[in-house]
Amino acid sequence: MAKSAEEILADLDLFDPEQGEHMEEAMALAREKCPVVRSEADGGYYLLTRYEDVRNVCERPEDFSNRRPAVRGMGLDNVRLVPLDADPPLHRDFRRVLNPYFSLSHVRRNEPKMREICKQQLDRIIEGGNRFEFVHDYAIPLTSGVLAEIIFTNETEDFMLKAVATVERVAADLSPEAFMELGLMAAEALMRAEQAPPDENNILSVITSATIEGGRPLTMEERLGIVAALLAGGLDTTRSAMANIAYHLASRPDVEERLRDPNWVRNDLDEFLRLQPTVSFMARTAIHDTVVGDRRLKAGERVVLSYLSANRDSSRFDNAEELAFGMDRKASAAFGLGIHRCLGQHLAKLQIEVAFDELLSRMTNLRIEPGAEIPRQTGVSAGAPERLPLLFDQR
Repeated sequence: MAKSAEEILADLDLFDPEQGEHMEEAMALAREKCPVVRSEADGGYYLLTRYEDVRNVCERPEDFSNRRPAVRGMGLDNVRLVPLDADPPLHRDFRRVLNPYFSLSHVRRNEPKMREICKQQLDRIIEGGNRFEFVHDYAIPLTSGVLAEIIFTNETEDFMLKAVATVERVAADLSPEAFMELGLMAAEALMRAEQAPPDENNILSVITSATIEGGRPLTMEERLGIVAALLAGGLDTTRSAMANIAYHLASRPDVEERLRDPNWVRNDLDEFLRLQPTVSFMARTAIHDTVVGDRRLKAGERVVLSYLSANRDSSRFDNAEELAFGMDRKASAAFGLGIHRCLGQHLAKLQIEVAFDELLSRMTNLRIEPGAEIPRQTGVSAGAPERLPLLFDQR
């Protein structure tokens, strides 16, 4: 049975399905009356719901550690997530190695492969009639195929087929077993990359030869942590962003025309992501006794930053609870804030752009299948459709 906003704030658990239906109402109530909410779930934490409090913590890495960024594990409890879980100055060293490979100019090199994957999936969908399930038939094959291509660049065709299938399984169920299988594949590929000649176009080769902290090579734990972070950060989040946009496309008559505008990515994508960010929340740990908002925290206490709530703070954004196009918006927390702002934001945006560009080149009049149930995610991708059955007309 769904819980009311008041009941949620009295017993907050971000992963409780019974709280998901009214979580946005609870966040709105919290922003108004108790912006720092105490929860006893997952070991206990304080949830920050206002934009300024979230920004304040993100911009204070000297006071708040990112060493345990996940509120609850998702098959990665004992695995590092590098550089997401690194603090300064080590964080800077990891980003120095990785940033060039996630610049917009570099990720654009993957655009032809993205379009090829989309076209293949659309061929299969259209052959099957005029209906499909957006998340598993389209979004997951795209995100998993692209990530496998980026990470396992120089592997054999058989390895790549297995990698894509495994990444798809991780994306579909987020099970510990699937993550373990993927981790073993990553370790195998890393060892081969270490034995092969250096290749600046292969990210596995780059991280096996990179140095940090004045010249030491990365440990195997750090190398696997980078692969884990790239996979965890690029699967559920990007496909959820696509599913959110697809839901608006299928339920709002004005959205298809906007997405057909060649400038929609520049004009509208940030607004989609503001309302429903790629990651709903992340955690930080107080390094020493400190203050956030009206709360005094002791060293070791955790805070959870609600990017979803921060992006709907009316003191920061006009019409904050609505998808409002054409407004002069300030920068949101859609990809995080501060030094840990998302490494893969350009890759995510490009996949979203390509996905809808190719989709709308083959389809029009997308609508939700009558009578379809649309289950919603809780947790890190809160509110995104888990399944989205759609009907369409061919172009």
